[in-house]
Amino acid sequence: MPAASAADRPAGETRRRDHRLFWWGQTASAFGSVFTAIALPVVAVVYLGASPGQMGMISAAAVLPSFLFGLPAGALADRVARPRHLLMALDTICALAVAVVAVGVASHHVTVAWIIGLAAVDGTLSILLEVVYFIHLGQLTDKDGIGVLRAKLQAGSYAAGVVGRLLAGPTIVILGAWAALCVDVASYAVSVAALVLMAPVPPLAHASAREPIGRVLRGMGSGVHTFLDDPFHRTLLVFLFVPATAGAGVGTLTSPFLLRVVHVPTAAYGLLFAASGLMGLSGSVLAKRLLRPGQDAYMVTVASLTAAAVCAVLLPLASGPLPAAAVVATLGISLPALFGAVANIGISPLIFTAAREDTVGRTMAFMQVMGATSGLVGALAGGFLGDWIGIRPAIWVLRGTVLVTMALCLPPMVRAIRHLRAQSEAPTGSAPTPAADPAYASKP
Repeated sequence: MPAASAADRPAGETRRRDHRLFWWGQTASAFGSVFTAIALPVVAVVYLGASPGQMGMISAAAVLPSFLFGLPAGALADRVARPRHLLMALDTICALAVAVVAVGVASHHVTVAWIIGLAAVDGTLSILLEVVYFIHLGQLTDKDGIGVLRAKLQAGSYAAGVVGRLLAGPTIVILGAWAALCVDVASYAVSVAALVLMAPVPPLAHASAREPIGRVLRGMGSGVHTFLDDPFHRTLLVFLFVPATAGAGVGTLTSPFLLRVVHVPTAAYGLLFAASGLMGLSGSVLAKRLLRPGQDAYMVTVASLTAAAVCAVLLPLASGPLPAAAVVATLGISLPALFGAVANIGISPLIFTAAREDTVGRTMAFMQVMGATSGLVGALAGGFLGDWIGIRPAIWVLRGTVLVTMALCLPPMVRAIRHLRAQSEAPTGSAPTPAADPAYASKP
């Protein structure tokens, strides 16, 4: 993605104003998304009596589009000249899709199939939303500012999540699930308004825009090389894929686990996730300190991913009296969010540094396809295991698999990091490879 020149970017107060507007839009959108994320499982489990297998189908429907269309979407996104305009269009379509389901819930016509349909539509639109979001960041700041801006945006999202989770449960109980979905519709409108109010920027001049679309699509897998060109990133793929797969399976089972096994009241369901928002916010703030220029982003990211996996085993330990079980479950949800927030910020700038400018969209699309693959496999596996051996044993199996995988991956990852350090500290005598670039290890 060719970055706009410094003269073409908003400067001074205009740039800060655009950052604030984008922050408000994304924070509002995150606030509304929490209401939908809490309302839909409640509708499926409590009102429609969905089984673990059906919950797995809902989760799978959300990630299947990314699995099928992720790479083509990334290739096409690298040709988008006005990413902000596309973000507006995608937000508008998302709002309409949620509004349709809200009407179905209010009129008592909604079925599990409706929820699966919304998950599929949202998953399809999220492919481009995620990729274009990162391309748009490149119009708002340079590579050195990506980490700081990303941390601010993520902190806002987590803060919105805290408030949203505190309000979603009472909203559902008092006004109904349809009202919670309407909050999400309104939040999309706020996001669109913020994008409209931002200062105009010149369209991106992509080199690939002059190429035939067929040639661009044939090169849609070029983002894979960002992760396969050195040992660290190859091992990192496993380090990310297995926990993400298990996490998707556990995510499928979390709602029935809390509502049916732990017997958390519907009104308090969202409260258990409020702490995860606070922890995620804390992790975003912590990441700004841990990932300053000159810090070892590799070790911070790996350590954070490991800590998140270890803390996640607290969730299936939740048992006994409701207050004690709720506390343990909350820790099992929130502590991984703390360390996951640090890792998420640590990975993003590394991708911008490792990927060629004209393949950022395809690199992000490859990550989405990997995430979709893990989400699809994990959701189906979680639903199957939940039906077969029970909800709590299934969560134990998934979390245990992660711990074993990380124990096997940590030694080669540490060796790869040491090798990268040695390369970065070696006297310069030849052009460094991307994996040996000192900025790769020191830039947050």
